[in-house]
Amino acid sequence: MNSSKTLLVVLIATLIPALSFAYDFKEGGLCYNINKDGKTVTMTYENLIMFAFDAPAPTEKGYKGNIIIPETIKHNGKTYKVTAVDRGTFSCNTDLISVVMPKSVKNIGKETFMYCPRLKEVILPPSITEISDYMFAESGLQNINIPENVKAIGNYAFASSSLKSITIPSSIKTIGQSAFSGCRWMNEATMSNNVESIGEAAFSICPSLKTIHLSSKLKEIGSKAFYECSGLEEITIPASVVSIGDGAFSNCHGLKSIKVQEGNSKYDSRDNCNAIIETATNTLIAGCDATVIPYSVTAIEDEAFVGCNGFKSIEIPTSVKTIGSQAFFYCKNIKELNIPNSVISIEERAFCGCDSLETVVIANSVKSIGYGVFLHDDHIKTVTIGSGVTSIGGWAFKGLDSVKSITSKIENPSSVKMGENVFDEIDKKACTLYVPRGTAASYKEAPQWKDFKNIVEQ
Repeated sequence: MNSSKTLLVVLIATLIPALSFAYDFKEGGLCYNINKDGKTVTMTYENLIMFAFDAPAPTEKGYKGNIIIPETIKHNGKTYKVTAVDRGTFSCNTDLISVVMPKSVKNIGKETFMYCPRLKEVILPPSITEISDYMFAESGLQNINIPENVKAIGNYAFASSSLKSITIPSSIKTIGQSAFSGCRWMNEATMSNNVESIGEAAFSICPSLKTIHLSSKLKEIGSKAFYECSGLEEITIPASVVSIGDGAFSNCHGLKSIKVQEGNSKYDSRDNCNAIIETATNTLIAGCDATVIPYSVTAIEDEAFVGCNGFKSIEIPTSVKTIGSQAFFYCKNIKELNIPNSVISIEERAFCGCDSLETVVIANSVKSIGYGVFLHDDHIKTVTIGSGVTSIGGWAFKGLDSVKSITSKIENPSSVKMGENVFDEIDKKACTLYVPRGTAASYKEAPQWKDFKNIVEQ
């Protein structure tokens, strides 16, 4: 399913229920509802063209071309001021080109310009205080001037639109979830020094984004905020930041420099390591191709190195005790992996997608190997499993098409808690399982281990 269809499916639960044709009057080709005060009106849709499973097909086309909303409108001898634009008013109008709104408009509803592919320009009134949820999602809008009174950008506000750049004014403090997600042509984002929060996945999947200027007052960066921004080459975390979510910079293939400003109380980039480290816990939460993991680091966080394709080997220092979920997911060029004799647990899919990996040595200190840790790493030829392992998650070694030998140092294989299909899709006839002296009989009786046809003591 492509991103457009996915976004529309997500919207189904939030859209205005059922197709509606109700409006109080129509003047100058535009439709209006009279507000409760009897003096003002809200511009609305003639036919709401939304994708909903229970909606009948529209009988008339929506708004098209260039629309200018008047500040006042006369109807039946009475003059009304236009103060709002209804939710979804222009959504799914495929022939809409531009809209100019008067300064009298103070409120603009959600999804107003959602899925307007030919939309080129919208002049927003200076009086609005929010860019609402999904307002320009899936639109053809390339540029927008956000008024200075706007304090927040809503969830999915510009998601998958055609924006080429964005300047966020000083009035804005929060950027919502997935606000600019999927803006594939956006190459620059500049925010004022008043932005305090960047929501989850706010700038995710913006591969053309090369420059991002973070606010000096920024406090929170949501999980996957810049996920798959492959054009980013450097990032500097301001001293004000106190919260960074999981995978905030994962799959940013182009990152060459990642630093934390001095004076940050929560994070650091000690020893010029080109990584973000949570100071109190010594946990590395985000790295890049140029990262050198300091020997003071005790944990590698979930998704810390996702998509880092620039290194062929990675030195994990003996200070590290845990390797998080998907920590090295899709690091395609690592050829050799030595888990040091300090690591206790390797979480699920930590090295999944490492297509060039040929040799894996897991130290005796490791107790837990998570689900799918080496799933479909089909160039692995040899694996050594340390003696301390007490649990192996399902599919941990599934799909190792090229593996020639697995060396297990485990003395009692029946004591190991095994997930489902740990060795699934390995050729059990071609792969030799080497085991400690005097344990072959135990391996030949232990579930899953016994499937190997060549079990050899050494």
